[in-house]
Amino acid sequence: MDTITAKSANGASDPGLVSALAEDVAVPPVETPPAEGASEKPLLAAGLGSTGPEVKLNFVNRSNDASNVHVLLFGQPPSPELDAIGQAWRVIDNCGPGWSHPFVWPVDVTLGVVDPNGNVSPQLDIANGQVAEVVAGDAGTILRRADQQGPASAITVLNQLPQGFVAAAFFRDGKPYARQALAPHTTAVFALPPKIWIGAALRSEAGTALGADAVSALTEINLMGIAGADIVMSGGGQGGDARPFLFTLANVTYA
Repeated sequence: MDTITAKSANGASDPGLVSALAEDVAVPPVETPPAEGASEKPLLAAGLGSTGPEVKLNFVNRSNDASNVHVLLFGQPPSPELDAIGQAWRVIDNCGPGWSHPFVWPVDVTLGVVDPNGNVSPQLDIANGQVAEVVAGDAGTILRRADQQGPASAITVLNQLPQGFVAAAFFRDGKPYARQALAPHTTAVFALPPKIWIGAALRSEAGTALGADAVSALTEINLMGIAGADIVMSGGGQGGDARPFLFTLANVTYA
């Protein structure tokens, strides 16, 4: 899995677990890497080097869209069987042709969990190389940093509860970014490389879930080495003049 690589002691997962941290967003199951030679989504990469404390991005709509699509940004590839909008890190709406939408992708993340009783933890500052653990305390479940080191390029989360799944969610800019369910006595190692996925989806009828299979032009953007860039959406239109949506980078500045 490109965005979070989770290694579980027993491989168990609970796709039905609902995370209150993500405003009742279901936690997607772990994905397996594509087979060698399989087709891949478009990839935008703008350079090499270290990413700074944040990346300043600007979505620009240069499309011929007349139906006002949802533009969805994900911190991990969306799971087809779950609501795509609910999984999105950001949803850009009502940004018509010629308009733009600036936003920031911060490097720092925080971690929060929902315990088996549905209780939501405070968010915990966490960084690569650190280990967080979920343990049972006298007054309830505790989320804390453990007194040990994990892999230098990843964040380790331990579910030390005697029973019950927990939902772990990483946040960027205060918004749920990547999620995973952890079984009891499970260790998960999360690698969060500087990548986002962006796609477009036609507006659905009110109350109708929008699955990930409805997201078109899903494009992986590698932010490594970028200080700022425009993400330009082109294509769209109606009838015989309609073209697929396309996402490209422009005006890239490097860290």
